[in-house]
Amino acid sequence: MNKREFENLFEIKYNDYGNMLYKIAFLYLGNASDAEDILQDVFTKYLCGKYKFKNSEHEKAWFIRVTQNKCLDYLKKSGCKNICIDDIPITSTYENSDIEQDVISKVIALPEKYKSVIILFYYNDYTVEKISTTLRISKSAVKKRLQRGRDILKLELEVYAL
Repeated sequence: MNKREFENLFEIKYNDYGNMLYKIAFLYLGNASDAEDILQDVFTKYLCGKYKFKNSEHEKAWFIRVTQNKCLDYLKKSGCKNICIDDIPITSTYENSDIEQDVISKVIALPEKYKSVIILFYYNDYTVEKISTTLRISKSAVKKRLQRGRDILKLELEVYAL
């Protein structure tokens, strides 16, 4: 692959997946700079490897899985198990109301197994079936994790209840 083909491939894949993967990394890490680093690592891995995908959904699932794994590895290496909500900067990429910022910070603070399904379902519009395939867990496990994640968020955010 020559330099121009390499650049074209990067541009196509970045346009296809960049925003989605950035959101995932940001929601895992709570830091724009770290999310950008993860994105760079994911695309480097993709461009340096010779991956064969069955279809575009398989490719998309690969990108999501690698992004999640890189985020988890980063959190393990840095010794962070939970992100301190007070330390979460909501960057200009997320110019939201205070309520939306609070929701984002509560999602970031969720236990890992609930955070994954919440991010994929609500922030990436994945169906239960797609989440099941992507995370390699059963549909009933996805539904249960969504339910438990929602329950945690409901308790954490009850201050906004009418």
